[in-house]
Amino acid sequence: MELYVPTETPVTGPEPALVDGLAALSRVIVGFTARTLVGLDTELTLSQYRTMVLLVARGPLRTVDLATALGVHPSTATRTCNRLVRRGLVARRQGTTDRRVAWLTLTEAGRDLVGEVVRGRTGRIRDLVRSADAVRAATGTDLVNTLVAAAGEPTEEQWWRSWAGSAHREDSA
Repeated sequence: MELYVPTETPVTGPEPALVDGLAALSRVIVGFTARTLVGLDTELTLSQYRTMVLLVARGPLRTVDLATALGVHPSTATRTCNRLVRRGLVARRQGTTDRRVAWLTLTEAGRDLVGEVVRGRTGRIRDLVRSADAVRAATGTDLVNTLVAAAGEPTEEQWWRSWAGSAHREDSA
């Protein structure tokens, strides 16, 4: 099985290294977000958090528009929002001109929670940048790779090798 999807046109120059570095850095940042959520004892999934982030950035939204933004079926967005409504983090309001349309918005508690997560994640990123002495990086790729290394995250190549080997580890367990 190939680890990378081949492109129609060979990619040359610094782009592959930057893409690989950003993929590894994205794992670091998702990890920061997840650890921040756990630290707040919210019992909120990453997909529920992403829903709330979209409502901050683009809300109020209709369920169908939220589903499109999330890249999921509207029924999935509805179930996610139902859970968030029950927890008091999202409000569902009927449209004033068309009562069949419901608009989703964050409640004050939801807005405050998203703010706490963003502040916590930003603090972790700030600590990482300081520990990596990232301001000395010469290029964008150098900066990204410096941050990945400082976070202790494997490079993209190392991660894919581990991924490929994980099937063999499962067989021997």
